[in-house]
Amino acid sequence: MRGSIKYQVHTLFLKSGIDKIGHSKHAAKEMVRQNIKASGQQPSWHKLGKGMGIHSTGTRDTYEGTWRQVLEHAKSEFGVRDIEKLTGQHIQSYLESKITDSENRISNQTFLNYSSACEKLETALTMNAWRLATGNSYRFTPNIEAVRETAREIKLGRFEGNRAYESPKLLIDNLKYESHQLAARIQFEGGARISEANHIGKEQLKGIFKDPYSDQLKGLFEVQGKGGKIRDIQVSLETYKALKETIDQKNSFDFNDRTYRNDLEKTARFIGEAPENKGSHGLRWNFAQYRFSEVQLKADVNEIHALSIVSEEMGHIRASITEHYLGK
Repeated sequence: MRGSIKYQVHTLFLKSGIDKIGHSKHAAKEMVRQNIKASGQQPSWHKLGKGMGIHSTGTRDTYEGTWRQVLEHAKSEFGVRDIEKLTGQHIQSYLESKITDSENRISNQTFLNYSSACEKLETALTMNAWRLATGNSYRFTPNIEAVRETAREIKLGRFEGNRAYESPKLLIDNLKYESHQLAARIQFEGGARISEANHIGKEQLKGIFKDPYSDQLKGLFEVQGKGGKIRDIQVSLETYKALKETIDQKNSFDFNDRTYRNDLEKTARFIGEAPENKGSHGLRWNFAQYRFSEVQLKADVNEIHALSIVSEEMGHIRASITEHYLGK
């Protein structure tokens, strides 16, 4: 699409079909509900909201303002000037920039408003592509969810402090179940999200390699993280061996997320650590801090380079996100 950013955004609103100002919101919601049911899914509030058009001028003005910011960000950071060429990566980078702006800290609710506007942008672009038969497809939701998880990890607007465990190895050794110990080691040693440490199959295992930053032999497995980004997770040889043996016996490594979180909380209390604001995310904080120091000391790289390396290993697009985990 050609034209100024303001023109492109307003044209998308007017032409895509998402403009439902003056139409019954109740009737539209019921239609979306029935369509979701017809597809065999349950109509959650999130799905209903994503499928709805925009019914008020106030919401239109708010969303158009965010859409302009998204395209301005994509233009300055990636050289993208056409709103129809936006991708999930551009959306993720924009949202990450919102939660790393130290001069204008936003609340969790404000961040959720930005992310909702980005989801509606996906809907508008999809409708527009269908209308024009361009064949373009848009899938921003995985990238949006990736940043939402990061916002939860850093307790956006609600928590300032260090969420790392004081004694992560003691915590891991005292977890009730072996599967939980293995999951925790994967998070602590590899910086994996809880979803990435779970449901690991044989096809993800990549064998042994030498870590270029520590010169140690590590076990490697591949994950497709939130946002669709594929990256490698590296763990100690002991952890990799245990993971491989489990997968050889059971075809995959799986555990119950809720039971695992409860085990972490109870064990943290048992060893004398306050579990508040930590959870499974705390192990990612431990990884970030340990790995950052390791890369700087053993690989002899400067702070900016080390931050970039750790950020990539944690699945962040913007290195500034990782600074939260380092207390910077």
